[in-house]
Amino acid sequence: MLAVTGCSANDPQTDSPDTPPVEKPEEPAEPSENRKILIVYFSHTGNTRTIAGYIHDTVKSDLVEIETVDTYTDDYDTLLAQIREEVATEYCPPLTTRIEDIALYDVIFIGYPIWVETAAPPVRSFLTTHDLAGKTVVPFCTSGTSSAEASYRLIRSLCPQSTVLEGIQIRRGTYDTAYDRVIAWLQKIGIVELNQEENDER
Repeated sequence: MLAVTGCSANDPQTDSPDTPPVEKPEEPAEPSENRKILIVYFSHTGNTRTIAGYIHDTVKSDLVEIETVDTYTDDYDTLLAQIREEVATEYCPPLTTRIEDIALYDVIFIGYPIWVETAAPPVRSFLTTHDLAGKTVVPFCTSGTSSAEASYRLIRSLCPQSTVLEGIQIRRGTYDTAYDRVIAWLQKIGIVELNQEENDER
């Protein structure tokens, strides 16, 4: 049971979602090795939510959106100033999301937009209020043109006792191929094993 309680180079993602419809598997695949999987994500414009949905539709998993006590503004200049300050000070915005039974999961996907070259601050809040020691952590992110490397370093630093797998980054303008790349990535990191017939159908 999931319980919900409280804790671009420099640009936030403020463009509207541009993900095209895709054909999805009829049934999500069983994770390799029968691991229990949770997908947790923060999304401001909906792009990261879409990628989280692709993973959830492919892998049997639970899905939870990270929500903050105070909603981030849609005003670009105000948002940019706010998140620059939050990133610089390593601020952890209070969350309304808390997963009480996180110990039940073996694999935790962490999704987020890249804000000011790193993971959006609510991800820091989540990772500092949930114990992921001994778990496999898998980052995924959406961005403009920024690199994801700083965000991956942040995830590793906040999960020092976790195994952090290779992440995936979906940049603006590449959503038309995002679904297929997500599937290939899930196979590459060993989360799912799809047979050749299923691959040929795609």
